[in-house]
Amino acid sequence: MKKKIIIPSAILLVIVIMIVSSLFGGGSKITIDCVPVSETLQKTKNIHLKVYVENSGSMDGYMCPGSNLKDAVFDYVSDLSKMANTCSYYYINSKIIPCNMPLNSYIQNLTPQSFAKAGGNRAHTDLRNMIDTILHNQDKNTVSIFVSDCILDVPENAIDFFGNCQVSIKNSFNAALKQNPNIGVQIMKMDSKFDGYWYCSHNSEPLHNVKRPYYIWVIGDKYTLADFNKKAPVDDILGGIKQYCAFSTSGKIPFDVDKKRYVVNHTGVVNVQMLVNLSPSLQNQDIIGNPSSFMTSDASAKVTGIHPITADGSKYSHVLDVELSNPKSMKDVTITFSIPKQPSWVLCSNDDTGINVKKNLDKTTGILYLINGVAEAYKNYTTYGTISFDVKNK
Repeated sequence: MKKKIIIPSAILLVIVIMIVSSLFGGGSKITIDCVPVSETLQKTKNIHLKVYVENSGSMDGYMCPGSNLKDAVFDYVSDLSKMANTCSYYYINSKIIPCNMPLNSYIQNLTPQSFAKAGGNRAHTDLRNMIDTILHNQDKNTVSIFVSDCILDVPENAIDFFGNCQVSIKNSFNAALKQNPNIGVQIMKMDSKFDGYWYCSHNSEPLHNVKRPYYIWVIGDKYTLADFNKKAPVDDILGGIKQYCAFSTSGKIPFDVDKKRYVVNHTGVVNVQMLVNLSPSLQNQDIIGNPSSFMTSDASAKVTGIHPITADGSKYSHVLDVELSNPKSMKDVTITFSIPKQPSWVLCSNDDTGINVKKNLDKTTGILYLINGVAEAYKNYTTYGTISFDVKNK
C-alpha cells in the first residue's frame, strides 16, 4: 500500500507564493547606485543690495496715489534688505543718482516732484545704457534691483532700432558673464495703477486710473538669488506678479537618492524618489514642476512628478518622482533638466509701434527685444544640469 504524502499547509502556502512570484516576476532586487553630488560653493558673504528706480518722465504716472508699484517695491526690497549687509538706493535715467536715505524715505520720495528734482535726462532715456551701467556696477557680492516700465524710446525710423537694442543687451550681459560666470537674471512683469502721461519717443497720451505694466529685474550671483528666493519668494510680493522668466548658467545639480534598494513587483515598475536642488536654475514652479522639462537617456525611465520641499533648513529644493518601467534590463540613466529659451508671454506683452496705447494697455513697446537680448547671452545654457545613476540587478 502506498503512503499518502501530506504537505503541511504552511509549506503549501510557500510553494504557491513561489510559483506565483515566478510567474509574475516578483522578488527581483535592484539597487540605485550613484555618487551623491553636494553643493560645493559657499554662499556669498557681505551682500550689497542696490535698488535702481527709473525716474524718466514716463514713470511719473506710476507715482500716483494708490500706486501698486510703490507698495510692491517697498514690500520686496524690505524682505531682501534683511538678507543684505548693506543697501543703496538710486534713481536712474541718463545717469545714476544716489539717494542717501533709508528705505522708508526712499519709497515716500517716489513722486513726480522728487523725480524731476533729482535731475538727469528725463525726456529721452536709453534702456540699453541703463542696464549696461547697472551691470558695470555689479560684482559677485552685488544684487541689483531695477524697476522700470521698460519702454524703448522708438525713433521715427525704427527699421534697425529693435535689432540694435537686442544686440546691445546681449553684449552687456556677455561682458557681465565673463566677469561672473554665475550671474543670473530674473525678470518679473508687474502691473500698477497709472494716472498721468504715457510717453514713447515723440508720442504721448494722457491716461487716467488705468493699469499699466512695469518690470522688476533682479540681477546677481545665481546662488545668492536662489537663497533670496527661498527666504523671500517672488510669488509673495505684495499684489502678486503677472509673469516671470529667468536666465541662469549651467551647473552641477546637487542630488541624492532617498532609497537605494528596491524589490521589483509583479508590474515590473519601480518608483524612485530623488532629492535635488534646482533653485540656482532660478526657474519657477511652472518650469520645474513640468515633467516635460526633464529628459532621460533611457526611454524606460521618466520623471512623473516634481514636488517642492518646504522644510526649513533642507539643502534640497525638490523631490523628483522617477518611474523605471523596465529596471531589470536598465543600466545607466541620465536625467537632464532643460531651461526654456524664452516664455510665450514675452511676445504677447510686446508692442512694436509705440502708438495706440489705449488699445495696448497691457503691452510694452520693445520688451521683446530687451528680453531677447538677455536670452541671446544665455543661449548656450539651455540645459541647466544633469543627474546620473546606475541601475544594478542583485
